[in-house]
Amino acid sequence: MPHAFGRRTACGLGFAGLLARRAAAQGAWPERPVRLIISGAPGSGIDLVARILAEGLAPRLGHPVTVENRPGAGSVLAVQAHVQARPGESLLLAATGVASTVPYTFDGRLPYDPATDIPPVAIAGNEFLCLAVPAALPVRTLEDFVRHAEARAGALNWFSVPGYVELDTRMMFFRNQLDLTYVAYQGSPAAVLDLVAGRIQFAVLPLTPLLGAVREGRVRALAVTSGARAPQLPDVPTVEEAGFPEQRYDPVTGLFGWRGMPEAIKARLAGFVAEILGETTANERLRRAGMVASTGDAAALAAVIRVQADRVQLAVRTVGLRTGG
Repeated sequence: MPHAFGRRTACGLGFAGLLARRAAAQGAWPERPVRLIISGAPGSGIDLVARILAEGLAPRLGHPVTVENRPGAGSVLAVQAHVQARPGESLLLAATGVASTVPYTFDGRLPYDPATDIPPVAIAGNEFLCLAVPAALPVRTLEDFVRHAEARAGALNWFSVPGYVELDTRMMFFRNQLDLTYVAYQGSPAAVLDLVAGRIQFAVLPLTPLLGAVREGRVRALAVTSGARAPQLPDVPTVEEAGFPEQRYDPVTGLFGWRGMPEAIKARLAGFVAEILGETTANERLRRAGMVASTGDAAALAAVIRVQADRVQLAVRTVGLRTGG
């Protein structure tokens, strides 16, 4: 019996040692350079956030942080690259739609499990979205545009950021019985060029790529979707002020981790994100680009995703949008 007890004790100590080594390894994360995979193209608002975070995280983590742009397929390409990496090798920076929208709109087998493969880590800023038209279009307000589109059923083209924003915009068209033709683009910059040229007559886009064209008078911003006006465009009303409160949407950028990510690492990273985006220099860089340095922990990001997912499911039942392949 004493011998058996000793064996059990030794096994127990061995298992405890294994757990201790594993915990130490988790606490020491990262042990190598980290890839920050993002869903936006170079020059996009989310790309700017990623560059700021990479610069700030590298000295805090003690390892280089490299940004990888993987735009396309409604952010699915970025998520796929992230989940295919080894645990702890990468982080994902993407719009919350990767967890709140894509699972309900992707037509086909989604190559990741949003509930387990991309756990929320932190809110990492948000940007303003503008409802905009070419400057040559004879409308001044969002209500003007609705009346303009009513009289031209099927004759106008439009584009929006794919996913949640596209669904929300289709819901606006549904409620107002508007018939417009959707035109797909690989990214916002190309859509802005066609909006300026009048090849599309309506767009819902981040302020970052739109700001220059608006300031130059080539594009007219009719409203912003957020609850407050954009400081860069103080004369542009919110959708609530414009009479379309159901279009209220505050786009949030999220930092996501890997399957099985320890809670301690999530909390540590959320703290770092708050520090980095709270710095005056980072705030100013984001402000100039039409963004806001908002932050929050994993629980705050998860709460945003839950609210958005409820709205997405209602929209899918109403307009039946499916994307992807």
